[in-house]
Amino acid sequence: MTFEISTKKVNPVEDLTFSYEQIADNNRDAEGTPQTNERGTQLFPLSFSVTLHSGAGIDVRSEIQKWRDRVTKTGYFYLEGKSLGPVVQLRKVQVKNIKLDDLGRIRLASLAFTFKEYDRKTTSVIDTSALNVGAETKEKADRKPVNAGAASAERSTIKVGAMVKITGTKYYSGQKIPDWVLQRSHKVSQISGERTLLGHPDGINSWVYTNELTLV
Repeated sequence: MTFEISTKKVNPVEDLTFSYEQIADNNRDAEGTPQTNERGTQLFPLSFSVTLHSGAGIDVRSEIQKWRDRVTKTGYFYLEGKSLGPVVQLRKVQVKNIKLDDLGRIRLASLAFTFKEYDRKTTSVIDTSALNVGAETKEKADRKPVNAGAASAERSTIKVGAMVKITGTKYYSGQKIPDWVLQRSHKVSQISGERTLLGHPDGINSWVYTNELTLV
């Protein structure tokens, strides 16, 4: 899944917030002088809000339900066509400032979204269908046998900029690939060993197995 701020959308994003924070332990030595032990960075947080209005042609209640179903989903967050930070997980959708019409229909609502960097090792809620987020390398090797010879041959001919079709049925993350994606050709954007990124940033923008591609 991809979360993206796009000029094609009619809902303006408000209060976009994110931060980069160091993890540190404050200790004291024998003489009482504060000491700081650096321990990397905190998981990347991101939040923003949008206002949905039926006057803009939006089915407000339907949009709320769609976002409800996306809680725990993961993906990259795109701003101006570029990913902002690491893979994030949608942790919370808060619906507020609801206004109803005389028939009890939701005509306006504000949605506040809370995301956090997805860390498979520390996150108890795992999204197995997320794009760009998959099992650990060993788990992938255990569950998916790879024909090393075929993979090598494919990598030797498929290059960045080439047009290809997908011969497999699942993304690198494990999510099922829709039929319409399999029927189309896609441009190779990046090759990284056993995985290849297709259609970045204006196409499907998804990672697939390199040995499950064929040139067109």
